[in-house]
Amino acid sequence: MGAKSFVQVWATGYVSPARMIERLRSKPAPQWGFWAQLLRAVLDSLLVYLPVTLMGRIPPTPSNLSFVSTEHYYRTLLWLTPIVLGAQWLLASAVVHLGLRLSRRPSDFDQILNIVGMAGLVVGAFLIPWDWVWFAIGGVDQYFLGTSHLIISLWGTLITVVGLKRILGAPAWLGCVLGILAIAVAVPFGIMFMRSPF
Repeated sequence: MGAKSFVQVWATGYVSPARMIERLRSKPAPQWGFWAQLLRAVLDSLLVYLPVTLMGRIPPTPSNLSFVSTEHYYRTLLWLTPIVLGAQWLLASAVVHLGLRLSRRPSDFDQILNIVGMAGLVVGAFLIPWDWVWFAIGGVDQYFLGTSHLIISLWGTLITVVGLKRILGAPAWLGCVLGILAIAVAVPFGIMFMRSPF
């Protein structure tokens, strides 16, 4: 995987989903999706959860994991985040693949993993400075951040819709439905483990 090419495809996702997908079409699948999701997770761990751990912050809601205390939850998320985001990537991709097959349309799970992974990186990397800006401004809570994340995630859904249409020939309406279903499955799973940093 060429790092320069990878960064170029990633950056294109902020300005033109169509061009991003055209460039992604010829890239190794599912390798690019895997590395994209892993990079997203590492960025979250190092740029979100490591700083709040060092700041001694405590999550605004209690731990759902009986073996991890709320006081040490952000420290746990340093290594748990890649596992949870990896599982979300697989769940979201599986929902899209299943939806295509149930609708009797062609599917390619490797390509879906690439599309969903790169879309997740585009959105996830943007959310890091977004959260820190709101933290610096002050006066926001986890509910505001969560709602804003859902709205921003629609950009990832747009990338997914374009990818399914251009690479797999799925109609835009179906891609939109499957993108929203993928969010509906992946987000509740993530909520079980992840916590707002502020």
